[in-house]
This record gives sequence, C-alpha cells and structure tokens, in this order.
Amino acid sequence: MNFDLAVLVLRIAVGVVIVPHGLLKFGLVGQGGSISGVAGWFHGLGLRPGVFWAYVAALGETLGGLLMILGLGGPIGAGVVAADLVVVTIVAHYPKGFWAQAGGWEFPVPLAAGAFAVALLGNGRWSIDGLLGVTYPDWLLPSWLALMFAGAVLALAIRAVYAPAAKAA
Repeated sequence: MNFDLAVLVLRIAVGVVIVPHGLLKFGLVGQGGSISGVAGWFHGLGLRPGVFWAYVAALGETLGGLLMILGLGGPIGAGVVAADLVVVTIVAHYPKGFWAQAGGWEFPVPLAAGAFAVALLGNGRWSIDGLLGVTYPDWLLPSWLALMFAGAVLALAIRAVYAPAAKAA
C-alpha cells in the first residue's frame, strides 16, 4: 500500500505542475504564453525549427503530465516529461546557476527526477492502468526510455549546432 500511495503522490505532484506549464505554452493559462512566443524563444536558444520544438514541449508537457496524473500509459507520459525537463534544464536553466529565483535548475531537476522515477516504477495500483488491470510488455520501458533519450540527444545536438555565441565577459 505504501508503494502505491507514494507513486500516486509522485505522479500527481509532478503532473499538476507540468500540465499547466504545457498549457501556458498554448496560451491557455497564465499570462501571455503562446506557441509563437515559445517558438521564438526556442529559436533564440538554438532549438530549430523553433515552432516544431515549441509544439513538442507544449504537447509533451500537457499530455505527458496528464498521463502521469491519470496513471495511464505505463512509462509513456512520465518518460516524455523526464526527457522534456532534461533538455530544458540543460538548455535554459543550467546556465543560470542553481537557484530557481534566478531561473536556475533548482526546480526542473526534481521534477525530471520524479518523472523518471515514475517511468521506472510504473503507475502503481492507484491509477487507471491499475484500475483496468493494464499491463505492458517488458520491452516497453527500455524501448520507450531509449526513444526519449534519443529525442533529448537530438534536441541537444541541434541546439549545439545552432547555439547562440557566448558573450564575452
């Protein structure tokens, strides 16, 4: 029982933070978010084409987070969220140092770790997967995580090619 409760708490904690973050990119919550704004920001960071990566991030955060909250799809939602957060941490947060108030990596790293943990552990009994008795083949987790890793590496490789030049001190 403690395992299932712990996974439920972790799924909901990460999901309820990441879903609105994805919805913000669509301009559906918060103030002033838009796909075109995110696309421009991503383009400036070297993630090109910016509009493609904006949709990848917005859909990944919204749908991945929703799958986590519901406990549906085994490692799929959690794997997407973890990969998304690893990329954004490296590209946008790590250069700003540790503290979240300065835009640093203090906040996204625990979310990425939580999502990765859910992907590894599964959704638990207190989930839609558990309620419906859905099981997944043993090959799904390593295959899905390999695919998410490849996507993250692709994004970071593209960014490495198009990264803005470092400013002289």
